Amino acid sequence: MWNRLNRLWREVEDALLARRVEDRARQAAEATAPVIWMLGKTQAGKTAIVAALTGDSRAEIGQGFAPCTRESRLYDVPSEAPVVRFLDTRGLGEARYDPAEDIAFCEAQAHLLLAVMQASDPDQGAVLRVVREARRRHPEWPLVVAQTGLHRLYPPGVTHAETWDEAAAPEALRRALEVQRRLFDGLGARFVPLDFTEEEAGLSPRLYRVEALREALETASAEVAVALRRIDTDEGQDRLVRQARRTVYAYAALAGGAGAVPVPLAGLGGLATLQALMLRALAERFGVTWTRRDWAEFIGSLGTGSLLGVALRYGLAEAFKLLPGLGTVLAGAANAAAAAALTTALGEAAIAYLSRRRLGEAASARELREVFAATLRGAWAR
Repeated sequence: MWNRLNRLWREVEDALLARRVEDRARQAAEATAPVIWMLGKTQAGKTAIVAALTGDSRAEIGQGFAPCTRESRLYDVPSEAPVVRFLDTRGLGEARYDPAEDIAFCEAQAHLLLAVMQASDPDQGAVLRVVREARRRHPEWPLVVAQTGLHRLYPPGVTHAETWDEAAAPEALRRALEVQRRLFDGLGARFVPLDFTEEEAGLSPRLYRVEALREALETASAEVAVALRRIDTDEGQDRLVRQARRTVYAYAALAGGAGAVPVPLAGLGGLATLQALMLRALAERFGVTWTRRDWAEFIGSLGTGSLLGVALRYGLAEAFKLLPGLGTVLAGAANAAAAAALTTALGEAAIAYLSRRRLGEAASARELREVFAATLRGAWAR
């Protein structure tokens, strides 16, 4: 009985430690992730832009946005430990809405301004007032203006041009774009015309010139560029794998926090717990359930010798935390890097294994070992 109680108590301690580590790592990620402040009227297309840039359909239906004031919301990508944050405010210019509180909050968070407006709507006074005030107080902030809804100004029978050439665009559209741009004279804005349409509209592609917006955001801010590249992959890659990688990035950040815990040997339990949670989360994404046989096959494919070697080095560094002062600091820094690298490699190998399982195929042991080793080398190099 005492053994059972002792084991139960250790499990509770591990769970509490993992939660503390997770909270600390998430707070650190939130503090360093660049924030894109989106401004625009209702139905301008702000949520569609978040969904298009992140590939996350939760944005399209409003899920994943967490309220931060009464009328403004944050969307973290990924949610577990964000590398970029989208800050959305209620549609400006609405009746009985005073945006002063939201603007004050947003100004304290933002790194880049993204104004979103329908190209067919010349009445942008409410948006412009906020942009001018923000730029007056923060002249260093980059400003990107997304001009959406291009198809609303197409004549009948006109479709998206394969290559965007504004000079060849319909006259009504050219005039509308120019009218909006003159509103921003002197503000140093970068303008990006783009479009989002439903399938029934019959326009292809449905997400038109999203890459142009991504490039403008990356050009405007080096911090945003790094964040967007971390959540982006080639267009042809499976979306499920893309989303799984975001989960791996998030848990790698949390694992780094576990490794940095200054309490000797505490990081070991937190790391193991987080990696187990990651593997379970990945399995849920792929609709696969881990069995004992799967687990033995997966670990055996990676090579128990390799895993034990990494774990032994990690454990030795944990022991160095027993040395007061510099030993604790250096061991914590080393293990933060090691924990993040190991978790990333384990996650990538799990993605390779689970994606094959989902298709009813078997991943070869050699393939998994190569993925694990290559990812581990790359993570260490970074």
